[in-house]
Amino acid sequence: MSGEHVQGQFVDRGIEGVAAIAVAGLAGGIGFGAVLYAFGLLESVGILVGRPGLILGLSLVMAASVVGAFAYRLLGTLSPLEEDVTDPITGLTLGVCFGLAVWVLGVALALPLWLRPLGWTPPVPYLHWQSLVALLVYGALIGPASPLAERYVRF
Repeated sequence: MSGEHVQGQFVDRGIEGVAAIAVAGLAGGIGFGAVLYAFGLLESVGILVGRPGLILGLSLVMAASVVGAFAYRLLGTLSPLEEDVTDPITGLTLGVCFGLAVWVLGVALALPLWLRPLGWTPPVPYLHWQSLVALLVYGALIGPASPLAERYVRF
């Protein structure tokens, strides 16, 4: 998951690779959070755990962004994608596709089911365009940030 692609093999970089993926996730999270804040939705992210609030919303967005970065990188280790995910240019396209997939699976399908026990009943699919924009920005940032961070994060 964390390493460099060398002649069809993935070389483990250890803690540097983990840190690089986390940095890429934080970069994507800043964009994700900024879009949600611009739409006035960052506070409402806390509803997912039953307590709306700006600090909680930002904390959840940043934590989810780092977890998402690890998921993106893990998916990138699949054989057909392993070379593409290490290139910032193709990473942009793959990142946007990842953001779209997260929106379809997470927001449109899973979120309405998650919110029902909390008393909210959005329709399935939940076509929330603001979160789509935010997740596309997240993907557009994490795609190129992932290989760039792996290239430049050093201890």
